[in-house]
Amino acid sequence: MISSSSLMESRLNSSPNRFDPDIEAKVRSSLRSINETIQSNANEPSLAFYRIQEHVRRSLPTMIQKRIELENLHDRMNGLIFDIEYSVDAVKSLVTCDEHLNNIATNLEKSIYISKQINLIKQQQIQQQILEKKHGS
Repeated sequence: MISSSSLMESRLNSSPNRFDPDIEAKVRSSLRSINETIQSNANEPSLAFYRIQEHVRRSLPTMIQKRIELENLHDRMNGLIFDIEYSVDAVKSLVTCDEHLNNIATNLEKSIYISKQINLIKQQQIQQQILEKKHGS
């Protein structure tokens, strides 16, 4: 394989007319720059795809792990949101239960009063039985 620089030198050396060395240096420099640019442009897509592949290979496992974590958090958040909505509904329903709770409290107070009355009546009966035994004996 013949490189472009050796081809350029052979053409410059084989030409019958000798150019000015300054111009020859400028031509060689220009040709070298053009050659480097062409090689760079020819390799640019391959290099770009290589860099993309390298980036994906490095970052993909982390991205997959983060996606799994995000899905788990999303599921957990949906569960918590459901719990909160259920709790809010329960608290809202307590407002409508006010009348029922008042009835329960009133019935408890009545039950306590009746229980005390029953205990008082039982004590009176016991005392009356004791007195009857004392007087009857």
